[in-house]
Amino acid sequence: MIIDVRCRFTGGKSADYYRTQLKKSGRLALIESLKEGTEESFFNEIEKAGVTTAVSASGLNPGARLGKYILPDRTTLNDELAEIQKRNPGRFIACGGIDVSNTFHNSIDEIQRCVHNLNIKVFGIEPGRAPGCNPSDARLFAVYNILQELNCTVIIQTSGLKGGTYLNYAHPDHIEIVSEKFPDLRIICAHGCYPYVREAIAIAMRRNNIWLSPEGYLWHLGHEDWLRAINKNFEGFSKKFLFGSAFPLTPIKTFVENFIKLPWEDDVLPKLLYRNALDALNLHDNKDFIEFYR
Repeated sequence: MIIDVRCRFTGGKSADYYRTQLKKSGRLALIESLKEGTEESFFNEIEKAGVTTAVSASGLNPGARLGKYILPDRTTLNDELAEIQKRNPGRFIACGGIDVSNTFHNSIDEIQRCVHNLNIKVFGIEPGRAPGCNPSDARLFAVYNILQELNCTVIIQTSGLKGGTYLNYAHPDHIEIVSEKFPDLRIICAHGCYPYVREAIAIAMRRNNIWLSPEGYLWHLGHEDWLRAINKNFEGFSKKFLFGSAFPLTPIKTFVENFIKLPWEDDVLPKLLYRNALDALNLHDNKDFIEFYR
């Protein structure tokens, strides 16, 4: 079992954002399913890599200029992700994109619509891009509150490089403030608050409702800190790390192979690859998920 908490759908117009980004970097040819752009090719590619469940945090919010990076709008429709989830129960988890700037939709109304009409219980936000605030900004509290009330999980973009106007957007203090104010809200830090690796690890140790998914930043500065904290299980930290590939921004088969090759302790991999995600995504009682894996 591998639950990839950052594995975005590569079909149709949903993947235009990633096609644009990969074309800029000259890596578009590396992702087979982006060429075909079909649902079948997406599942074929991730299954060949060993991924059994994809969480498609594709995003729906305005872009921004952050430092030297010019990032376009994300435009994956939540209805489209919900339909893929419905056709592929257990194999695919739709992560509803929420525009917390209220430009593309009213964020509260969209969350309620996704939960009650589309059966979406996981949501992604990128407040550093729009409206351009830190994750702990009070303007976001109504969003966090409704997600907590509806027993949802939120994935927050926490990259220092491409998250917000300034590097300190990614500082884990912001996430810990949210965790304190909304203790029943499950929070996943996409990109693991890079480059604040040690601080991120420490807040995940301190807080029951925070998980970290560094994706490719696992191999950046702080690599040894991730491995040591997990293998030594400091303050139970081996239960707070989630496997995420950031596909299609990186070839998924190679990513999975390189991840598994790392010098993990014998009992660690099952936690990282799927067990921790069961808690973070609240999948223990999910009937579709249980039936698929049965």
